[in-house]
Amino acid sequence: MVLNIQHKNKKQKMTSMTTPTLSCLNSVKRDNVTTRPVATNLPAVILFEYIGDRSGSTCNIAAAQMTGLQKCIDDRREDALTTGAVCFVSITTFDDESTTYTSEWSETSDEYANIKNVPKVLNVQSMLEPRGCTRLIDTAYERASAFETKMTEIQDSLKGKDNEKLVAVFALSTDGMDNASNQHRIQDLNAIITRLRKRGAQMMFLAANQDAIATGNTFGFAESHAMTFGATPETAKAAYQGMSQLARDSSEGLQSPGFSQSMRQCSAPAHQTYGQSRFQPRMPSSLRMTTCMPQPDFPIGGAAGSVVNDQDPSDLTSGNVTPPTLSQVMWAPVVTFGN
Repeated sequence: MVLNIQHKNKKQKMTSMTTPTLSCLNSVKRDNVTTRPVATNLPAVILFEYIGDRSGSTCNIAAAQMTGLQKCIDDRREDALTTGAVCFVSITTFDDESTTYTSEWSETSDEYANIKNVPKVLNVQSMLEPRGCTRLIDTAYERASAFETKMTEIQDSLKGKDNEKLVAVFALSTDGMDNASNQHRIQDLNAIITRLRKRGAQMMFLAANQDAIATGNTFGFAESHAMTFGATPETAKAAYQGMSQLARDSSEGLQSPGFSQSMRQCSAPAHQTYGQSRFQPRMPSSLRMTTCMPQPDFPIGGAAGSVVNDQDPSDLTSGNVTPPTLSQVMWAPVVTFGN
């Protein structure tokens, strides 16, 4: 009997030595389901703007973009229910022209619709079916301008209320270089994107076939909120999931440092070595889109990849097109602005 007791005590002692218990365990609130932290500073209004590229070169990622857009809207609907906030959304896609689809569901004269009025199943096929050229700069500037106006309107309406918090999220996605804008320069876009960031808006930029950090920087986006994704269904899907997650973090009142390392790894092109902040400066063949007709023939001269603004508009079969002012291509490591 004595031997059995001694053996039992020895076994219990060994068990306690091999399976230590964290001293903080009892202080951590747990349940049977893994849950995200509960935020206390929830917004009164969520404003979400999506601008997506549907140019001809997006064929490989079109299905993933369609799924990603539907998920973004589904997530915003869920965010509104979770936080109790009013949620306004705007959906715009572009090729050589842009269309904002949420206008038809808006209760006001603007292009922002209450998420309650947005169909649960979007016609993403119609919104993102690939076609045409890439009117990137003009579309992004126009939507950023509308976004700024809507932000101001909402903030003015919230003044003096118990909850004045607005979460504003702006997401721009593209897979190529602008070849159809003629109204606004990159400097114009940079100025408004920078201004919106200073006002507290989450400004996100996703790009394929280029270095999104370098291109995003010329547009005014922070490096932390710019992410390169591969032009494949898998990497595009991962990029959209990351974008939606950042929007959700903001909606739940969580501080987001931007795209995480894991998001970048899951979205990265197969040829990219993670950790490199720049690609080698070269022109991806997919940016000169054979699927775009007609396509302006931008003259190339000087240093490799230089884009100049001296083409004769009469030579462009698509009309009077002046490309954005750049001294070098957008994906090169160094970009300077002209006057």
